[in-house]
Amino acid sequence: MFKRTKVTDGTATGQVGFRKKSKVPGVMITQYIEKLPEGKSHPDFTRKPIALTIQEGKFAFFKAIVTGDPKPTVVWSRNNGDVSDPARYQSKYDPNSNEHTFEMPHVKPDQADTYKCFAKNEYGQAMVTVVLNVIEVGFKMTKAPQQQAEVANCNFKKVLKRRSKVVPKAEEPEKKEGEIDPKFWELLMSADKKDYERICAEFGVTDFRWMLKKLNEMKREREEEQAEFVKNLSDLKPIHINADGTASFELEFDLLDPSSSIYLYKDGEMIPYTKELGDKMKHCLRKVGRKYIFSMRDLMPEDAGFYQLDVEDVNMFSTDFKMVDFLVKIQEVKAMEREDAVFECVISAPLSKLMWFGKNMPLEQGDKYDIEVSEDKLIHRLVVKDCMVVDKGIYAACAGIKSCNAWLVVEADKGAPKGKKSARKTTRAGGSGTDLQKVAQEQQQKLDKEREERKEKIKAAREAAAEAAAAEEPEKTADSGAGKDKGAAVEVERIDKTSVAATTTVAGDSGSGHSAGKASGGAKQDGSHADAGGGHSAGKASGGARKDGSIADAGGGHSAGKASGGAKQDGSHADAGGGHSAGKASGGAKQDGSPADAGGGHSAGKASGGAKQDGSHADAGGGHSAGKASGGAKQDGSHADAGGGHSAGKASGGAKQDGSHADAGGGHSAGKASGGAKQDGSHADAGGGHSAGKASGGAKQDGSHADAGGGHSAEEASGGSRQDGSLADAGGGHSAGKASGGAKQDGSLADAGGEPGITSGLSDILATRGQPAELTVKMNTDCDGAWFKDGEPLKSGGGISITKDANIHKLTIHSCRDTDSGLLRFVSGDLSTEGRITVGDVPEFDEDDLHKFSKPVIVRVGQNAAFKMPFQPQESLTVSWFKDGTELKDGGGVKIVREPNHSRLLLRDCLRSDTGEIKIQLKNPFGAVEATSQLIVLDRPGPPEGPVETVETTSSVIEIKWNPPKDDGGSAVTNYIIERQERGHSLWTKLGDVSAEKTSFRDRNVTHGKKYSYRIYAENPQGLSDSLETADSIMAGIMILSGPPGKPKVVSTSKTCINLTWTPPEDDKGVPIIGYQVEKRKKDTNQWLALNAINEPIEDVNYAVKDVTEGAEYEFRVSAINESGAGDASPPSAMACAKNPNMRPCFKDPEDFLVVRAGNSVRVKISYEAEPPPHITWLKDDEPIAPWINVINTEGMSQLVIPSSKRSDSAIYTIKAKNSVGEAFFDVEVRVTDEPKCPGPVELEQTVYGKVAVSWVPSPDQELDDRLYYVVSQHDSNTRMWKTVADRLFANTYTAHNILPGIEYHFRVYAKNDMGLSDPSQSPTWGANSNRVPISSNGVSSMEISFERPPSILVPLKVHTPPKGYQLYMTCAVRGCPTPNVSWYLNNTCINSDKNYYITNSCGVCSMYILRVRENDGGEYRVVAVNSLGKAECSTKLTVRD
Repeated sequence: MFKRTKVTDGTATGQVGFRKKSKVPGVMITQYIEKLPEGKSHPDFTRKPIALTIQEGKFAFFKAIVTGDPKPTVVWSRNNGDVSDPARYQSKYDPNSNEHTFEMPHVKPDQADTYKCFAKNEYGQAMVTVVLNVIEVGFKMTKAPQQQAEVANCNFKKVLKRRSKVVPKAEEPEKKEGEIDPKFWELLMSADKKDYERICAEFGVTDFRWMLKKLNEMKREREEEQAEFVKNLSDLKPIHINADGTASFELEFDLLDPSSSIYLYKDGEMIPYTKELGDKMKHCLRKVGRKYIFSMRDLMPEDAGFYQLDVEDVNMFSTDFKMVDFLVKIQEVKAMEREDAVFECVISAPLSKLMWFGKNMPLEQGDKYDIEVSEDKLIHRLVVKDCMVVDKGIYAACAGIKSCNAWLVVEADKGAPKGKKSARKTTRAGGSGTDLQKVAQEQQQKLDKEREERKEKIKAAREAAAEAAAAEEPEKTADSGAGKDKGAAVEVERIDKTSVAATTTVAGDSGSGHSAGKASGGAKQDGSHADAGGGHSAGKASGGARKDGSIADAGGGHSAGKASGGAKQDGSHADAGGGHSAGKASGGAKQDGSPADAGGGHSAGKASGGAKQDGSHADAGGGHSAGKASGGAKQDGSHADAGGGHSAGKASGGAKQDGSHADAGGGHSAGKASGGAKQDGSHADAGGGHSAGKASGGAKQDGSHADAGGGHSAEEASGGSRQDGSLADAGGGHSAGKASGGAKQDGSLADAGGEPGITSGLSDILATRGQPAELTVKMNTDCDGAWFKDGEPLKSGGGISITKDANIHKLTIHSCRDTDSGLLRFVSGDLSTEGRITVGDVPEFDEDDLHKFSKPVIVRVGQNAAFKMPFQPQESLTVSWFKDGTELKDGGGVKIVREPNHSRLLLRDCLRSDTGEIKIQLKNPFGAVEATSQLIVLDRPGPPEGPVETVETTSSVIEIKWNPPKDDGGSAVTNYIIERQERGHSLWTKLGDVSAEKTSFRDRNVTHGKKYSYRIYAENPQGLSDSLETADSIMAGIMILSGPPGKPKVVSTSKTCINLTWTPPEDDKGVPIIGYQVEKRKKDTNQWLALNAINEPIEDVNYAVKDVTEGAEYEFRVSAINESGAGDASPPSAMACAKNPNMRPCFKDPEDFLVVRAGNSVRVKISYEAEPPPHITWLKDDEPIAPWINVINTEGMSQLVIPSSKRSDSAIYTIKAKNSVGEAFFDVEVRVTDEPKCPGPVELEQTVYGKVAVSWVPSPDQELDDRLYYVVSQHDSNTRMWKTVADRLFANTYTAHNILPGIEYHFRVYAKNDMGLSDPSQSPTWGANSNRVPISSNGVSSMEISFERPPSILVPLKVHTPPKGYQLYMTCAVRGCPTPNVSWYLNNTCINSDKNYYITNSCGVCSMYILRVRENDGGEYRVVAVNSLGKAECSTKLTVRD
């Protein structure tokens, strides 16, 4: 049992929702109240959103149109997620088209979902769902985070398996001598054997036996790998150019796992592709059955390369795509008839075959065309043999995306005899007209030279690599203690520069050591500081190199040479002992960043702390040195202190990443003491040391103060530089030198205490080619400076001016050129600033193209509008299209195509509302340029503005007036067309037209009193507008109504109808009467009801009122109708009752005879008319009927029913109908019978020559059925056919005539009545053997041979479907002994005696012929053959076609 549920969604508390059906399938409507107020309606969709399947990145949108009063609000949602992000989902409404739009720009795969659109008002809501499917493009950049996670989890196998075995050129390692390109083997495994020689020659392989052996091994391995993912790999077709300008390659295979991923590579780099044919992506991979087809469109020269298709990590197919150009193109050929024509060309690279086309049809080698290729495959020829006039046209040669074409002109041979074909000529016409062999040789030499140059470059690169390896050999250090080794001066200098560079990049804390040398902290790979100790050395002490790039700490050994710690891979200590040396002592390298300490040896060189990867201390011992002592950098922000040694060098504080203090000790030095740099902006203070050097504040990244201490110095104290340009103050030190503010990155002021500084530096600028450019540097003091470009000094001249105005330095380029691009630097003393200048052009349009584009584009509604704008190809060029100031995006009805040298805009199915300004904008870093055009969409004008005003109406004139349409459709209205309809008529008639300047019309062909409706059309060259129609009919003149007709009279009444008549009105007021209106009023009521509408007048003066109730009384009145309407009503008629009049019973078309088969029911139906209803009585032979006979009386009919009839029920039945008016009688004879029994034995007797008397015993039914008669059939041995010789015999004898001797005769006698024929009675044989004298056998017995057999069908009937009206033959073959009697039946009814069928039986071939087939001839035909031994039959169906 089902339970009814109430609808609750969308209803308020206490409300019950009612489901309503929408005219639009798929819309669910919930109505909040049961009955809506008049004029109000619930929401509904007249246009629902359509399901969308779109590629990711495209513009997706849904549109819907809703109706309802009050106006519903529309809300969009999705099943799995929200749509609140305005950047991804935008809902819009267009009041002009009443369209609600839901837009998703740059749709993404996660937006694929089922979306819902709700339309709600106070009376209900309508909801519809729509599905969005998003097609993902082949390669997903979003998968990169997943791969990074796999790397983090050390799952390198999954990451590396997505790489092609052929690496990109940028990552391709240098090949060793004799090494073969991996492309060679990949191409061989996918190529046919016939191409092996070509590929080997291309890659320089000459040992074919070795190649085949290795190839077979690689193929076996590859096939095993492929078997894990695919099966039945076959039909590999290399890449080729198609006739439609695309390139494609094909292969067939079956994926074992349908979810396996397929990847495409070009030169080892994965390329994205789409699986949708016709999509806008460049690459497409589609599947057709087992075949996978890769195609590439919009071919460009850069599309040449090595393409591979992989399933998971196994390569399936590789092919090489090459691009060539035409060095010599084919030329026009003029040939005589029957002469050969030759087209020749030379290409830039060897190609085995070109594609030749003739009159846009591809050409192949054959009887008509010869295609020739030279040995070097650079020269290609097409020979058109035996030219005829029909061969003339354009012929083309295509090599990839390059093609050239030329005309073939065939001139008729005027010398040929008329009517005969001229002889074939042996000459050839055409050719390029140049020495193709020479051009090909030069090109081959050029290719060989390029090949040799590549080899030389490879060789030179190898030699340079060998030299570099030899130069690095001395630098490799071994594990050692305090070694004694004097290094070369050049090597020392190189290491010194490296140390200085590291110190410049990341500052380290240095103590105030006593040294005349340098002590520097080593560089670390992660940017942390390495501390250098203050060792005593006249040389250098540096940390050893580590495998991970960090610097190892060197001890302060005493040596005049080098002492370096050995490198270790496991991160254990590799310490350099504290030996005494004049050279270097360096700590060993470590892989894990643990300390490699340099001992505190005494040296006259440098002692530097080793670099660490983890930021732990790498301390340099506090030795006494004449060099530098600087604190090492640290990554974790811990102190990297330089020991407090006394030195004449520099002591600087180390840099820290976490912002903790890195202090420079207050040592006494003639060098510099500077505060260390910090990343977080905390203080890095320089101690107040007494020095003749410099004390400067350290640099900070966040712009906080880096103060220089107030040291006493004869040199400079300067504030540190900052990255954000905030102030770096210089302390007020006591010095005879300068105090200047540090440089800032943003060029803002760095305050100084009187020292030179740059207050406004250089920055990167863009300059327009051909325009002047000026670069300015402002100093805080008047000082000199120099300009440099890319390291080269600049001077005035050559289009450059260098000027100085006090503290302002200017560099002016009068007319910028491409050569002026570069890095410019200004140097003043120790200060410098630099900036890069880039010279380029603002995009521009060609004047002719701009003029063409500015012309308006005019289209009709529904057509496409196309705009194209050529431009010069440029880098970093952005192309944008705008319509009326709004930028257009690709998607929907907008298609934007961006090519290197032009851009196209296509607007599909334009509407009138698309008319407006179209603008294209080209923009690059140097500027922008715009071009404007107009789009005009032509359409039919809008309807004229209403309402239609009636200016004048008289008995002869009606004048109307209207207003012009609001929208002329883009073309001026040419004229207005006026049509008129007379009230009461359906036909509109054109009255004429008026010019566009006139908005009124006078209709002079009107009839007084008649009403007319008018409609007006506006017309322009695009067609007619919709019509403006008058709200009400306008009558000509004033209203004149007719007088009342005469009083209606009741002519007759019945229970279903009352007939009325009346006389026309005496006064029609001079206006013709067009009809009448009849009204009725029921007795005891006051309401008059019209029986016909005024616009459906009754034209006659009589009317049959059928809308009455039996027994009710009515009165009627009539009004006359003219053109002005219905006039006064007539006086009412007398009351009339809806009932039948009294009448004597009478019977309607009864049947007086009825035959029924015994056992069937008998039904005798008699219809009658009588008023009042009569009394019905049935009699049988004037006696009352038996009680088992049923009588059923209904209104107007009486029925006598005998359920199961017998022969004794045959009688004359009488029906008697009697009422108060009279009575009536009618007799019906009912005959109950059955098929008659056959007659008795038949006897034959000859009374006279040629006549035989046939007599028989009567049938037993003869006495019971007075309608029984007999039928006699005759058969003779001559014709062997039975034919009826007597019919309807009521006697028991028949005389047969024309009985001839020597012929056997047989007779059959049938009894026949209304039910049909009885079985026949057979006569004895009469004729040839009837008087034969029997011959005794004299006692000799003989075997009796019997030929008797039952009937059988030799050839059955066939199915026939003849057309109506055609003739038809139907035949079958029957045999049997004695000869069977054949009967034909149609739908179980014997048709042997039907004259519409001509039936014959000749020697067992039974035929039936129909002269013209009728519809009722269709049905089942059956042939029955019967003899004394049995019966046989066959049947078929006949279908009559129209």
